[in-house]
Amino acid sequence: MRLILFDIDGTLINSSRVGRAVLGQALLDVYGTAGDLETFVFAGKTDRRIVREVMTAAGWPAADIEARLPELDERMAAAGRALFTPQTVWPCAGVIDLLEALAQRDDVVPALLTGNIRQTAPLKLAAAGIDPGRFVAGAYGSDSLERDDLFAIARQRAAAATGQAFSGGDVTVVGDTPADIRCARSGGGQAIAVATGPYSSEILLAHRPDHLFSDLARTEEVLRVLFPLAVTPV
Repeated sequence: MRLILFDIDGTLINSSRVGRAVLGQALLDVYGTAGDLETFVFAGKTDRRIVREVMTAAGWPAADIEARLPELDERMAAAGRALFTPQTVWPCAGVIDLLEALAQRDDVVPALLTGNIRQTAPLKLAAAGIDPGRFVAGAYGSDSLERDDLFAIARQRAAAATGQAFSGGDVTVVGDTPADIRCARSGGGQAIAVATGPYSSEILLAHRPDHLFSDLARTEEVLRVLFPLAVTPV
């Protein structure tokens, strides 16, 4: 059984800068400032890490940042419900067909490993026409500051949801940043990089993923990489 952990932004969906707008509005509501959010580099970081770094730079002590996170999550969800729409969020090439192909198999568990908080992840997916229910479990940016921590969390939640134990070698991480590749390596998993986010194929290749795709549009080719030992019935 294969556990496939999908990143969201830049991998399953693209949303221009609307995610930044959602977080910025929530930061203003909760902390009174969005700091230098407009120029902050999001790619590969969890929402918790982004908030910690931006608010620390704006002069907020870590304990005070932490104390207001529950309110921040609520504000982000409210802003997301208003701003994540089919006009602002769309699926990356090939994603819908790939997820449908995976749904037809009995040897795979699709799940999420994303920097988005738990409350906003399903909102983004739904706005892009992707049913969040396709994913059995997930690890989110509200679970840890560090993306690498999410690998073990996702494994544990997938095991709890399915009753199936997954070793690190049973796991594939699909993502669009060097951080996704490092995350897969940290847990002993396979890393599939896709150049549909902010990083070029050349930059991703320098981080030595197991496989690199320009996008996920060639469904059969992606499936052959995900399931190299699968036997096709004669």
